[in-house]
Amino acid sequence: MSKSVIILASVGTNILRAKKASYDMIRKDLEQYSGLDLLHVFTDDTTAKAVSTSRHPVYTVENAVETAIKNGADRILVIPVFMTKGELYNELKSRLDFYNDTIEIKIADSVLHDDKSCVECADILIKIFEFSSYAPEKVYLLVDHGNPYYKGAAMSHLQKSLEDKSIDNVKVIQLKEKDSFGQAVAWLKQKKADETNAQVVIVPLIVAWGDYMADELYNSDDSFMWKLREAGYRSVFTGKGLGEYEEFRAVYRARLDAIKD
Repeated sequence: MSKSVIILASVGTNILRAKKASYDMIRKDLEQYSGLDLLHVFTDDTTAKAVSTSRHPVYTVENAVETAIKNGADRILVIPVFMTKGELYNELKSRLDFYNDTIEIKIADSVLHDDKSCVECADILIKIFEFSSYAPEKVYLLVDHGNPYYKGAAMSHLQKSLEDKSIDNVKVIQLKEKDSFGQAVAWLKQKKADETNAQVVIVPLIVAWGDYMADELYNSDDSFMWKLREAGYRSVFTGKGLGEYEEFRAVYRARLDAIKD
């Protein structure tokens, strides 16, 4: 009888609150949904070893595959938490490819991987945050951390998906893109957010909330939110990873369904 094992893979975090609130909840959802054994992987080896405990083990990629084989698995279903197919996704796939001659490995797509997935994600975000163009007292900046070389297309498709649904008070911003802050301010002026004193809600497009995103969005004096406040905007941020929302976690069940048969 064949035996499948799930590997849930993320870059990881040493912020235990973020791990419990996002990654651990995704893990529990997938275990309950599938009934399969699941190995939790951090692709950052140092972080994996730092947070792993006997009760809640966290594996490196290689340790997870070898553990699955040792436990009698003949197929591994890999669910990456990554928003897009970028550097982290490609690195994970490269490390898994080493075992292709040893065990069958199927890897799911990222959250945003084609037009359809962007539309689905837009629907989820609309539901979670109750986006509505009929509520001009609020505008939203969906802030992604990433590298535009890899993520530009996906984020552009997500923006278009929101606009196609007549959601015109939401803007997707990439922090690493050239003059991302200037782009945000230009859009806010276009929406007259300064004139109406609209609340500017910053929503991090990140699965698990951690210190590195907090520093760029909130903690430091030159962070995104504080620069907006200095520019005269009434800005706030949600301070939660997307993995903390049950509606968003459903994405990973769908990714599992796509590769398990």
